[in-house]
Amino acid sequence: MTVFSSMRTAITMTLCLTFMVVLSNKSATAQDSQAYKETFNEAREAALAKDFPTALTKYTDAAAAANVEGDDVVERQARKTIASLEYILGRRFLKTDDFDTALAHFDNGISNYPSYAKNYLARASTLKKMDRMDDAITGFAQTMDVATAGSDTKVARQAEDAIRGHYIFLASTALSRNGARTSTTDANEAMDYIITMLQYVDPDADAFYYTAVSQKVKGQSMEAVMSADEALALHTGSRTDKAKIYFVKGEALMNVGDVAGAKEAFRNAAFGNYKNSAEHFIETLGSN
Repeated sequence: MTVFSSMRTAITMTLCLTFMVVLSNKSATAQDSQAYKETFNEAREAALAKDFPTALTKYTDAAAAANVEGDDVVERQARKTIASLEYILGRRFLKTDDFDTALAHFDNGISNYPSYAKNYLARASTLKKMDRMDDAITGFAQTMDVATAGSDTKVARQAEDAIRGHYIFLASTALSRNGARTSTTDANEAMDYIITMLQYVDPDADAFYYTAVSQKVKGQSMEAVMSADEALALHTGSRTDKAKIYFVKGEALMNVGDVAGAKEAFRNAAFGNYKNSAEHFIETLGSN
């Protein structure tokens, strides 16, 4: 073999080896670029097996790798699932009163998938349990916005009920703290709570009822009658529960001298806890 033949053979072998290395590297790169899909599948299997911590870790890895590869579909699905897993895990810690850990899970869920309204609701509920009511109310309001945008009417309603329930409780407490001797100060405080509530949600029957009670205490009898009528129009509870609304209406009508209207209201109020008092007023008015 000549020198030139040896050189040509060596060069050919080198080129072949180089080509094989390039092919090998491309194959390895292709395999690496698809590894996140395998991780995603492993995450799904862990979730199905209810191994949620493992599933969360693998979905997190899959989301990060999918982002690098520009696979928006896999990344979005992974992050959406992360949000639901964080909700599940956060609820577990909430049940054991480990509020800080629960909040960390809900916050991470929100960070990964901001459209998942349940994490906002759970976060606000956790803040409420921690007696951080200002933050909780803000959280419930945010929940309403996110849930409404996502057409999640159930979560939106739960957040709305939480806000309304908080302020109704405060108004009720203000009006009942001194028993039958409710003062104008108590009534004003109750009205302040109702007004604050209206910044976030629409009034319900209870809101109009406590407004009527407050107005009656403050001597605003005709306004109290109108608020009571609004409460009656919205009320969906039992006849016994409805009696309290008729009773305050009867008191207000009695205060403005509408005897016939007051007696009619008291007749409708003569149920449950209001029965004896309503019948007493009917008897008293009947003798006038």
